[in-house]
Amino acid sequence: MTKAVNAGWKLDSDDKACYIEVDENENETVDRSDENDSNNDDPDHCWTQWSNLPDHILERIFSHLTIKERYYASLTCSGWYRAFYLPHVWSNFLVEDATLGRMRYNYYSGWQPVLDHARLQSCLLSVGHLIRGLDFRPQVSFNNMFQFMSLISWAMEQNARTAGCPREWVGCGSRIRSLNYLFPCNMAMSEDPESIKLFGTGGQLLAALKRLMLCLTNLHSLSLVDLILERYEANHLLDEVLESCCLVLRRLCLVNVTNVHCPIMHIGLFLNLQVLVVSPQNIDDDVLMLLADSKVKHLTLLQNRYTPPALAISPCSAKAWLTVRRDNPKLRVHLCVESTTNAVILLQPEAPVASMIYQTPKTMITSDQLVAAVDAYKYTLTVYGHEQLPATTAEAVGDGEFQERPDSLLLLLARSCPGLNALMVRECISTATILLIATSAQNLRHLYINRAQVRLGCDWPRSPDWTDEFYGWLQSAAESIEATEQEVSRILDHPYWHLLSEEQFQMASLTRHVAV
Repeated sequence: MTKAVNAGWKLDSDDKACYIEVDENENETVDRSDENDSNNDDPDHCWTQWSNLPDHILERIFSHLTIKERYYASLTCSGWYRAFYLPHVWSNFLVEDATLGRMRYNYYSGWQPVLDHARLQSCLLSVGHLIRGLDFRPQVSFNNMFQFMSLISWAMEQNARTAGCPREWVGCGSRIRSLNYLFPCNMAMSEDPESIKLFGTGGQLLAALKRLMLCLTNLHSLSLVDLILERYEANHLLDEVLESCCLVLRRLCLVNVTNVHCPIMHIGLFLNLQVLVVSPQNIDDDVLMLLADSKVKHLTLLQNRYTPPALAISPCSAKAWLTVRRDNPKLRVHLCVESTTNAVILLQPEAPVASMIYQTPKTMITSDQLVAAVDAYKYTLTVYGHEQLPATTAEAVGDGEFQERPDSLLLLLARSCPGLNALMVRECISTATILLIATSAQNLRHLYINRAQVRLGCDWPRSPDWTDEFYGWLQSAAESIEATEQEVSRILDHPYWHLLSEEQFQMASLTRHVAV
């Protein structure tokens, strides 16, 4: 007569079976099950409801996970398995070196990620029809990017065949509306963060990118950053895009297509383009003439750390900008610089500039730059400021004489620009300067001040235009941080306005005030 026992394999750390453990104490098993039943019946036992989250919340949670994390999360319960296939989860597909790859040993470079074609094919067959955006950010393995682009392009070409598409590939890539490609052009191996050794893309990788762009017939947003092409390659970069989505493209970002002056005429031929981001070396008067007759509403001239210095670039002529202002009066120009060095913005004479944003930790306010900006854009400027804090304490602007600080320059900006709506200041200024800026700027609503650089007191010489009452109010309100915050809150009609800590200042951004 056989006897039923409870038994199971015992596994080691490598998930290998070692031996079978037999539990002959049936009573103990029953007792354990009874204990579990008692836990289930316990009225004070709290059960989590993560499996019952609404779909719109699950979509947002899953969209922040990597592909591997999404897969593991889908194995927990049926609700999360269903969430794995919700459309918003795949609104953006990030492709990096290790995406859908496996590690392979290289004799010269050690272990390197290699694209796993079986996993990529399985992924595209499962969710390829849900992908709405592709974001390529290669680091080292350019071959992985090339193979990924080639396979997804082939899948979309199958859908475009007149003879019919294999059933399993139907709809793959048909919902893609945005494409972002950031090329790591800096190949410097030095540990110095400021060292730059530029290499542009091209060859088969550029051909694969152009093939992919030709397949995307419903592309609404395209971003190509730091390609650093030769002139003959840059002149034909957008041929396929113009052929496939001339009427549907709404947003185009071309940053450093070349490292030298090379106007890209194609950007003025997209009939429904509304937002254009381009480097100043890739536009000229002829491009502006095309934009004057277009529907572009926002033109951002972006300079990053790989853009040639402002002194090496020629701005567009004032005559061309006046033509743009006449034929396209709704166009707003935004000047922005992103760099780790002491970079300055290239000013465009007579341009309808609405914002000037510095994202450079080493660039400080100087009289030449600010006075020139005020003279050129005082009737159109609405946003101005330096976003990033100095990289080191030694680079920060500390306590100095009043004449050495930018207090008077900032007040000149506030008084001269009636449309100024947002201002960000990280330099050392006094509380009296903050109060004067708030009272002088007519339409100022958003004021960001770095609290660590604020100095108490009124060190302004009395102006003949100030009454005794106003000067007394200025001195009393500038004596403390609390009084200054209270008065600025009243002037700006912002009850919760306050000076920002360094952490809060780092998180603040002026770009949200730019309607792009």
